[in-house]
Amino acid sequence: MLKTVHRRTSSGRLLAALMTTCALTAPVAAMAQSNEIDEIVVTGERAAAATKTDAALTEVPQGISVVTADEIQSRSVVDFQDVFRYTAGVAAATSVDSRGDFVVSRGFDAAQYLDGLKRMPDFIYGARLEPFTVQSVEVLRGPSSVLYGAGGPGGVLNGVSKTPRFETAGEVGVVVGTDDRIQGQLDYTTPLNDKLAVRMVSVWRDGKTQWGTPDDRLVLNPSVKFEITPKTDITLIGLYQKDKQGSLGYVPLFKSFLADNDAEKLPFNFWQGEKDFNKMDTEFTSIGAIFNHRFSDNISFRSATRYSDMNTDYQEVYTNYTAEPWADAAETLLRREFYVNYENSQVLNTDNNVNVAFKTGPISHKVLVGLDYLWFKQNKDEGFSYLNFYPFPSPPPINAYNPQPTGPFPFGAFNFLDYRSTQLGLYVQDQMSFADRVHIVLGLRRDEAGSRRNGVDEADQVKWSFRGGIIAEVVKGLSPYFNYAESFLPVPGGDFFGNPYTPRTARQYEGGVKWEPVRGALFTASYFDIEESNFISQDPTNVQNFIQGGVVGSKGFEAEAVIRMPRDFDVTASYSYIDAKVLESSTTLTAGNRIAAQPRELASLWGTKTFKLGNEWTIRAGGGVRHVGDRIDAGMLLKQPSVTLFDAMFTAFYQDWEFSVTSSNLFNKQYYDICNVYGPNSGTCVAAKDRTVLASVRRRF
Repeated sequence: MLKTVHRRTSSGRLLAALMTTCALTAPVAAMAQSNEIDEIVVTGERAAAATKTDAALTEVPQGISVVTADEIQSRSVVDFQDVFRYTAGVAAATSVDSRGDFVVSRGFDAAQYLDGLKRMPDFIYGARLEPFTVQSVEVLRGPSSVLYGAGGPGGVLNGVSKTPRFETAGEVGVVVGTDDRIQGQLDYTTPLNDKLAVRMVSVWRDGKTQWGTPDDRLVLNPSVKFEITPKTDITLIGLYQKDKQGSLGYVPLFKSFLADNDAEKLPFNFWQGEKDFNKMDTEFTSIGAIFNHRFSDNISFRSATRYSDMNTDYQEVYTNYTAEPWADAAETLLRREFYVNYENSQVLNTDNNVNVAFKTGPISHKVLVGLDYLWFKQNKDEGFSYLNFYPFPSPPPINAYNPQPTGPFPFGAFNFLDYRSTQLGLYVQDQMSFADRVHIVLGLRRDEAGSRRNGVDEADQVKWSFRGGIIAEVVKGLSPYFNYAESFLPVPGGDFFGNPYTPRTARQYEGGVKWEPVRGALFTASYFDIEESNFISQDPTNVQNFIQGGVVGSKGFEAEAVIRMPRDFDVTASYSYIDAKVLESSTTLTAGNRIAAQPRELASLWGTKTFKLGNEWTIRAGGGVRHVGDRIDAGMLLKQPSVTLFDAMFTAFYQDWEFSVTSSNLFNKQYYDICNVYGPNSGTCVAAKDRTVLASVRRRF
């Protein structure tokens, strides 16, 4: 009989989080009386993602957060999904999957952007963003199609590239750590003259995953900025990234999470693959241009364009999960299957807009009119086995308690997909301000999307999207807000069997309040209600397949406190309650069920404190705690318990030198990020990332 694990949630966590937030207001209020306020260095107070106009966070009637480069460095961030561990409403995968970074916001997948342009349409194997190449990451929560078109209901994760500055600065460093990691990194910018500046960001990494498979990377990220005139500039950004990585470990469910006893359990980092076969090799190249021109103080033009090309070579031997997983009565010989995916993906996208500022009586307007275009091409060859049936035989089983390579086995691939898609969007937005206290945002967009699959044209999709919101400073620093927003997301590609996906549509109601008692401190609380049609969910019988259909919804509450006093201390605290469930049934979804893998509760607290020791020495120490609530598997049969994790950091500064040690999952908590039940005797789990410790030496100049 299938075992289930039930854990009762508690409203006490909400009370604790609110008490923590209230407690943080005391030092903030004290700082308001201090004479040192003028010395505060403020970062992360503005973002372009919400309005494409570099607005203050307190003028945006929508949930938005900013994670700075310093925070990324101090939190043992290895993969892009690690950036969001301390962001309200955002749940990132805690396992390491070389196929991509998996981040959900308010219950839904969040679209990944770089400099306002989508990096890769979902879902494409690879194209993982290197965190060292960005100076900050903006998190815009909720539907955002009016500005982005391809943004889903979860929102937008927008990385801001490191670009040239007209001063000489940078850093060079070496990072070593767990999983045999050694990494060299360089970030250098300098002016060549008063009109031309250059920057080079590069990373070289040699390492392994927790399963002992490769985790190697080479990144070359040059950029050039040319100030043509005082009112005109262009920035060219290149990127070459080559990754050599492995694939996941899938441990049988009843030999791990649901094992009867410790003797039955397989090692936490059990891996079922073949080292001479399993791989995830990608080569990603892109070139982009950002052009800005000011016609006058009130009229400006911006154009951003990027072309990217990626080749993926993916091969995986994985645990059989659709039938009896064992080839013997003693349950030691584990059945396996293989999957290969060789694909080339190309993306061209461009976003062009004009911003006009004017007044109508006491009301100030910033009107944004834009046109964006996305072209996507994908060619894919695939091959797979299935219980020794067509098209290819299964790999030999292995002894799960003494896994040894079985040697080469016959495999192959066939042309699976030749896909083309385009999306053309026209948008207009008006940001209105009255007395610099009331801010209204209204936006409208028209999208037209088309696609061609294996030589056959698919029906075009046309959709209008609307956005409206208001935020008002009712008393000094306190600003309640409300918004309504829609999303339209054409989904490229199709399911495992070649069936095309149709666009996802969603709407959101959101209300909240933002409080900025002093510069550098921002407290936000909000309630949201999202509903989406044509949802995509994991096929419970095929880990490689995703099925579309049904209506899902997400309601919840978020609270976030961010205090950044870089010369003294930093604190980030958040709590989220997210009730994400199925509203209308489909093939894989049943009304009333929770959305798979979405934690109902998330809570986190991160803090650092800086101390001056004299003799040019300064130290910074801190850490954090993260709570991830219980989750349900794709088959709605298994509840995984909540988990609480601890992180820590210590950095010493001397002149231009920096010595640091950081750790995530400090106490090496071993738990499973993903577990799925596929039948009465089968299922698999994927181990969450175990402890990571990174030690680095950097010289800044």
